[in-house]
Amino acid sequence: MKKVFCVLLCTLLLFVGAGCASSANLPEIMSEYVTMLQEPANPESIAEIGAFLDQNLRVFETEHANQMLVAFEDYLFAFDQNSPDYRAFLERYKQYMSEDLAALYDIKAQEQEHPAVIDHVLQKSWEELSQRAHSLEILITTADHQIVREEAVRIFEYYIRLMLIGVSGTPIFDSDGRFNESAQNTYVAFSRQYADTTVAEVLREFIAYLGSIDFRIDFENMEETTAFSDISSRLVSEAGKRVLQ
Repeated sequence: MKKVFCVLLCTLLLFVGAGCASSANLPEIMSEYVTMLQEPANPESIAEIGAFLDQNLRVFETEHANQMLVAFEDYLFAFDQNSPDYRAFLERYKQYMSEDLAALYDIKAQEQEHPAVIDHVLQKSWEELSQRAHSLEILITTADHQIVREEAVRIFEYYIRLMLIGVSGTPIFDSDGRFNESAQNTYVAFSRQYADTTVAEVLREFIAYLGSIDFRIDFENMEETTAFSDISSRLVSEAGKRVLQ
C-alpha cells in the first residue's frame, strides 16, 4: 500500500507542478482521493471511495486510473484480506483499466474462486499449477505497466513455490522420501512442451537436481533436507528475476 500511495502522491505533485488544469479539475480530484485513502478503512469509507471512483475514474488516463484502482485494492485488502471481490472489482472497473491490469485481476479472481490451496492442502493438480504459472509468465512478459508486472511476479513466485515444494498437506515427497511421480512426469512434459519459457527452464534445473539425488530424500539427513530447501528456494527467487529479463 505504501508504494502505491507514494506513486499517487508523486502523480498529484506532477499534476500540480505542471499546472495541470482542465474542466475535470484533475489535481483537485486526485488530492481528494489521496486524502480519502488516508482515512482508516471501514465499510462506510470503502463505499464512499467506491462511489468516488465510479464518478471520477472516467476523466483520468489509463495509467493514472490503474494507480488509483490498485491503491483502492490495497485499501480494501488492509481492511480485510478477504475483502476484495476480484470478479466484482473487475466487472465494476474494467472499462477504466488497462488490458494487462484487467488480465491480472482475472488471474486473481480465478485464484479467489478456485484456490490452489485450502487448509494447507493443494486443490489443483501439478499440471494446473504449471499452467497458472505459465499464464502469469505470459502476462509478465507482455504487460505494459510496471505496477502489473511487479504484482504478477509475486503471484508467479507463489505458484513456482507450490510446484517445487508443495504444502504440508500435499508434500512433494512421500513418506518414504520419494519425489511425487505425478509431479515429475508433469514437469518433464511441461518443460518439453514449453521449452523456451522461464517455467520450463526452472523445472529442467529442478529435475536435474532431483535426478542427482535419485528423486529421493532422507528426512533424517539434515544435509540433504537443507540442500533441498536451499536449492528450491533459490530457484523460486531466480524464477522471479529471470521472467523479467
